[in-house]
Amino acid sequence: MESYDSSAFTYDCLYGEEQEAKHLRGIDMMPSVEDATVLDAGCGSGLLVEKLADMAKLIVGLDFSKAMLKIAKDRLGRRNVELVRGDVEQLPFRENTFDRIFMFTVLQNTPNPSEALKEAQRVLKKDGYLAVSFLKKSFTKTSAEQLLDFCGFEKMRYSGKGVTDHIYVCFKKSFYSTSL
Repeated sequence: MESYDSSAFTYDCLYGEEQEAKHLRGIDMMPSVEDATVLDAGCGSGLLVEKLADMAKLIVGLDFSKAMLKIAKDRLGRRNVELVRGDVEQLPFRENTFDRIFMFTVLQNTPNPSEALKEAQRVLKKDGYLAVSFLKKSFTKTSAEQLLDFCGFEKMRYSGKGVTDHIYVCFKKSFYSTSL
């Protein structure tokens, strides 16, 4: 947390372009967010929230860094945006709350990535989708896919070409196994 608080004001200058590429790839891979309730878990300075706000019914940005949330708040002045300070391993939301969840550039910073993914699975609606990135220098494609499987997600789309992350769009296994 201290690292992100101290680097918050330079983060977008250092990593904004890289984040932009991941965000655009994830948005393109994800089914439409139009009229959806969306969570950006690990929203940082709000770059992705800003992109999605015009499309989504409601977007919630969650981050544990006060400084990052301050930047996001200054960037976003929209009625359909809520910013929450919290931990992706203990999401402060009810089960089945979100239609879409984005988790970009966050899992490599968590003590237990499987807990974060299980929490995403818990708050995602049964017909919802998760877009998640795994930093290639921290996760292999195989380890990322094993983690998603272990946490109850089925991958729908994958992209790793031209970005620093493995990017997946997934759905809950239980939804598709019970509805077929």
